[in-house]
Amino acid sequence: MDILLPLLVYYAARALGADQGPALLLSGAPPALRLFTGAVRHRRVDGVDLFLTVLLVAAALVSLIGGGPRVLLFKNAALSLAVGAWALGTAFTRRPLAFQLGQRMHRGEAVRARAGLWQDSAPFRRGQRALTLLWGAEQFLDGGVGALAAATLPPDTVPLLDRVVSLTLLTLAAAVTAGYARRFRIRHALPLFGAPAPATAPRTPRVSSTS
Repeated sequence: MDILLPLLVYYAARALGADQGPALLLSGAPPALRLFTGAVRHRRVDGVDLFLTVLLVAAALVSLIGGGPRVLLFKNAALSLAVGAWALGTAFTRRPLAFQLGQRMHRGEAVRARAGLWQDSAPFRRGQRALTLLWGAEQFLDGGVGALAAATLPPDTVPLLDRVVSLTLLTLAAAVTAGYARRFRIRHALPLFGAPAPATAPRTPRVSSTS
C-alpha cells in the first residue's frame, strides 16, 4: 500500500497522459486512504502516517502555488530525514526506538521482563542503542539519496529510483539487525527483541525415606 501501489499509480497516470504534478498527487492517495480506513477502524491515527499525509498536503499546496512537481518529489525524502532524526534523537534517551519497538512486540509479563532487563543489563542497553543508531542512519541515508535524486534527476525516474533505494537500504538494515541480534544472543545470552526466559528456582532434591 505504501511502497508499491503509489509507484504503480504514478506510472499508470503518466501512461494515461497525466502531467507529473497530478500523477504525483494521485500516487499519494493509497497511503492517505490507508490512513483514513485505519483511523476509522481503530479509532486512532498513527503518528508516522499522519506526518506523511501532512507532508503530502503541504507539498500539494506548494506545488499548486508554483513549486512544481519537484516539491512533491521531496516529500518522501523529507519523511525519511524526519524519521531518521527522530530515531537518532531517541538513541540516548531512556527509551530508544529499538527498545520501544521491541516492547510493542510483547504483552504482559514479557513487557515487564524486558523493562527489568533494560534496568539491570548494560549490554542490553548498549545493544538497543546500537540498533537505534543503525536504523536512524539508514533513514538519514535514504532521505539524503532521495533528496539528491529529487533535485537532480528527471522527475519521471525519481519515484522508481526512490523505491529501489529504500527497499535496498531496508533489506541491508534488516540483514545487519538480524546478524547483530544473533551475535548478541550468543555473546551475552540475552535476546534483543524477545523476552528473557523466566528464571526457574533450583529444584530441591527429594529425600526418600527408608523403612
